[in-house]
Amino acid sequence: MDVIVKSVAQIAGAARLTRKAQGIDQFAAASLSGNSVTFISQFENGKTSVEIGRVLELLDQLGIELVLKLPLDQAELKPAQQKLLHDAIYGGA
Repeated sequence: MDVIVKSVAQIAGAARLTRKAQGIDQFAAASLSGNSVTFISQFENGKTSVEIGRVLELLDQLGIELVLKLPLDQAELKPAQQKLLHDAIYGGA
């Protein structure tokens, strides 16, 4: 199921729904993702200033993939721009 995300609350709601559907409580989700129960609770209740890295770890542990659709056509980018894009996504040397 694909969801177009416009807010932290949407991500949090999807994470909460997935967690509950999998029969995982907040304590277990916290343990699996290396976060605290307080963090899980704050995130699921829509706190907008949560750390993105911690959210990504939680989503990964729940099996949720976060996909970015960039408004770029890679074929139209100049080689230097393609390198910048690659380095931005995969990390540059």
